[in-house]
Amino acid sequence: MGKPRAVDGVDLKWVDGSAPPQIPFGTSFGVPWAQGEVDKTTPIALETAGISVPLQTWPLAYWPDGSLKWTGHALSGESALGDTLRLTTDTPKEPSNPVSVSQSDGLIAVSTGSFTVNFNTSGSPLIKSLTLDGAVKAESGSLVVYLQNAPDEPEILGDKPSVNGMTGTISSVTVEQEGPVRAVIKVEGKYAGAEHDDFLPFIVRFYVSAGATTVRIVHFFIYDGDQTKDFIKALGLSINVPLTDELQDRHVRFVSSEGGVWGEAVRTVSGLRRDATAAVLVPQFEGQATPALSAWPSTVSAGIDDLPVWSDFTLDQLSPAHYAIKKRSAGGRAASFIDHAGFGDKAAGVGYIGGATGGGALFGLRDFWQGAPRGLDIRNAGQDSATVTLWAYSPRAPAMDMRHYDTVAHGLDLTYEDVGNPDPDPTGIGRSYEAVLQVVAATPAREDISEFGTVLSNPPQVVASPEFYVSHRLFGGRWALPDPSSSAAAADIEDRKSWLLDFYVQEVEQRQFYGFWNYGDVMHTYDQTRHTWRYDVGGYAWDNGELATDLWLWMSFLRTGRADVFRIAYAMTRHLSEVDFHHTGTFAGLGSRHNVSHWGDGAKEARVATSTLKRPFYYLTADELIGDIMDFSLQADTSIVTWEPLRKILAPPKAPGRVRIGPDWTTLAGNWFVKWERTNDSKWLDRIKTGMHDIGAMQYGLFTGYTAAVGWDPATAHLTDEGLTGTATYHLTMVFGAFDAAWVDFCRYYNASSADKQAKYGITFNSGGFANWYAKLEAYAGERLNNDALKTSAWTNLKSATTGVWAPVAQVGGTDVLNPINEIPNVATNDAGQYSLTEYAVLAIAPDFAPAANVVEVEKKETWDTSTLASTKAESKLVTKEGKVKLWRKWFCMS
Repeated sequence: MGKPRAVDGVDLKWVDGSAPPQIPFGTSFGVPWAQGEVDKTTPIALETAGISVPLQTWPLAYWPDGSLKWTGHALSGESALGDTLRLTTDTPKEPSNPVSVSQSDGLIAVSTGSFTVNFNTSGSPLIKSLTLDGAVKAESGSLVVYLQNAPDEPEILGDKPSVNGMTGTISSVTVEQEGPVRAVIKVEGKYAGAEHDDFLPFIVRFYVSAGATTVRIVHFFIYDGDQTKDFIKALGLSINVPLTDELQDRHVRFVSSEGGVWGEAVRTVSGLRRDATAAVLVPQFEGQATPALSAWPSTVSAGIDDLPVWSDFTLDQLSPAHYAIKKRSAGGRAASFIDHAGFGDKAAGVGYIGGATGGGALFGLRDFWQGAPRGLDIRNAGQDSATVTLWAYSPRAPAMDMRHYDTVAHGLDLTYEDVGNPDPDPTGIGRSYEAVLQVVAATPAREDISEFGTVLSNPPQVVASPEFYVSHRLFGGRWALPDPSSSAAAADIEDRKSWLLDFYVQEVEQRQFYGFWNYGDVMHTYDQTRHTWRYDVGGYAWDNGELATDLWLWMSFLRTGRADVFRIAYAMTRHLSEVDFHHTGTFAGLGSRHNVSHWGDGAKEARVATSTLKRPFYYLTADELIGDIMDFSLQADTSIVTWEPLRKILAPPKAPGRVRIGPDWTTLAGNWFVKWERTNDSKWLDRIKTGMHDIGAMQYGLFTGYTAAVGWDPATAHLTDEGLTGTATYHLTMVFGAFDAAWVDFCRYYNASSADKQAKYGITFNSGGFANWYAKLEAYAGERLNNDALKTSAWTNLKSATTGVWAPVAQVGGTDVLNPINEIPNVATNDAGQYSLTEYAVLAIAPDFAPAANVVEVEKKETWDTSTLASTKAESKLVTKEGKVKLWRKWFCMS
């Protein structure tokens, strides 16, 4: 079946199934196109229910002929949208209030007509003002960080750590998009102040959509401090909101994740000894203007100035399971907070301060409870200007402690941990948070504020159908829609994959995989004895996406369209691309292997930071930050020379550096491929071709070298044969992701018999096991070579597997656990991801060869633990500098 034609249009929908109640900050999405169908001059329009809506379009990726492979699109905040949408190659509708950008005298002004945002181009603050109908509704928007010189140890007596504030300072501003549907302003800089060197480089993007009065803010920072003395106590965004209404007509709102609204006035007149009457109480409760004081009961109005003025408000979500609201009078620091004003499990992260008639600002943080500890502060609400601070990391929480969980290493053989050379170092890791600011002319209705919270908690996302995605053969193309009716084997696989996805989605909540640095990741391996994940056991703790867990989730979304899978995949890619990735410093472009602390392991590898696995996120959402991060990965070309994975077990290479063809060179090539398709710059393609030519010329192809290790020259991108072929295994060569004959040969011979390998290469060797994972390549070779025997063998290897096949979810309660839980005995994320990807591929490539039944033995224990070993005991030999051979048991993915 051919790919869809552009002239036929593209049917789209919302990932959650129905249109959101509002899209106050717009939304963006990506759409693929067949080669030659669309170019930069092709108009693209959007309609819903036959009505055209404004759309902005830009290139995301190119085909080799220069036509567009993916396009990015933005919808405005003024669009009235239905549950279904349709892209067409027609002229797009212009917004009724288009975005415009102007620059003058150190300012950039972004306007949608009545709404204008003024950005500074140097110094601080980043935001000068937000105006509505000419009136300033918010001003002086600054990035703030509190820095502490030691960890919090409240149980220790004596001197306490000092805390100082620093402010984000601008180094550059770029207008990336300037309408008509949205404008994007990119600001780069560092935090300065507190007699500390400027540090924490940041990238902030501001998004302004036509018809909206909202600024969406995506802030990303990189930690480049000293982990022993730079403890981040708080991190956030502050802005001032002018207030003109009388105190009784000023209002504060907070929203729960369920849509409930906490709302009170700065001067409350309900609950008094004297009744203010419904004529006053009802409008105050609803956020509307109260009558003139002369119309109030005199028993209340006469004493109104004696009532307390509630000037300071705080909502803190210090854990993912509890938030609390407190408030304080105008006595300020001389008075105490009332700490039982409100409480609940999960807050939406949305607040409001403003007047009934003078308006003010709605504000919020995305992933509020998931990214705890977070907080919202309103200060000086009784003055002419209140200060709002959105704390991405609350100052009421213990300071971030970036140090490793121990001061000594615990060894590979028992804890699966590779600490040392280098020691744990968070330098270069990053994290983002997303905030929104909306200015309004009057206090919104409670229902509107609740809707705002709902949208922020589940941001609108436009997607296409699984049928459309599969027709484009996206991201390798070897996947298909679920079809349990096609065979008993397919029915069994689809059933197991469905409940396995259910389990992982629910496990995030059950195990509270939340927190500022943790949210988005899952754990690596389960501890059946303790009925918990191995959260404290070296390399078995946080998964860090070791074997493409994120790709499994993205492919699962593409083939099913499940919104819950989309959300968990989104969060995982955010985490992996930020926290498990060193963006600057000595490890720039490399990621960290799985560990108790995300950045603690000594294996710094390109595969963890690969751009290839970020493509689904980038192209489906058109997210600019992921684009930045994919560019950071290009630094791995040179960083891997210093931190080459086999440096601890092999003599230095003859070439400037050394890489394993897989997963190292394939990762580098994937980074270049993504840069090439995003820019159409042939220099990146040339680097790929250079390596492919070198591998194709090697006698043993992808089976060359010790675990496929070859010489590497980052200046020329050439690879060279360094010998040692056949002395170790090759099982990671393609697990992580070369042209043509060598590639097809690898797919064909990895699972082949020793006799077949001898006949082909003149030597025999142990590929390394995991035939079930490599069944997908076996099926691919069968497809390429039109070899039915290979397709049949792929199914045989698939159905004979026990690794990755588990009994259904079981319940555990009583005194064996703290709380009743659901568990999959012996579950391991490596197997969940890799075995699922293999099943998806074999189902798609060779559906006609599926067995009549697919009865598989359930895994009884962890059999995968050698999945990242350099070799088995029988073959674990190392050639030393002196040419002598010694026994060595080394973990492949950590070296």
